[in-house]
Amino acid sequence: MMENSTDDYRIQSFDLDTQMLLKTALKDPSSVNLEKVSNVIMDQSLKDQVFSKEAGRICYTIVQAEAKQNNGNVFRRNLLNRLQQEFKDREETRERSLQEWVCYVTFICNIFDYLKVNNMPMVALVHPVFDCLMRLAQPGCSNE
Repeated sequence: MMENSTDDYRIQSFDLDTQMLLKTALKDPSSVNLEKVSNVIMDQSLKDQVFSKEAGRICYTIVQAEAKQNNGNVFRRNLLNRLQQEFKDREETRERSLQEWVCYVTFICNIFDYLKVNNMPMVALVHPVFDCLMRLAQPGCSNE
């Protein structure tokens, strides 16, 4: 089975420089600023629900490439830090933009699904995923 090529990812919504940054991160993560990459992916995920679904797969590929390349976890650590920061700000995000909040929930669920440690989902995301899904299930959630 062939590995995914960077052409398989939906990154056309980015400017050319950002597309190049992401393509490079997918192939050679140690050659780019992985904190910047995680922020670009997170920022776009909060704006674009379609991308927030695709972002889990992109993050998974970068994590795998970095681990294979130098047994690193810089990207995963930066991504988790940003997800935790967004989780702390979840009520403000939800009040500001329900669409952005739904994008965040979509993204965090995809990250939880794709990124695993020892073949188990990232334990650090269990509570945020549960909390976000419980918040969505509350009466009147869609009316606000």
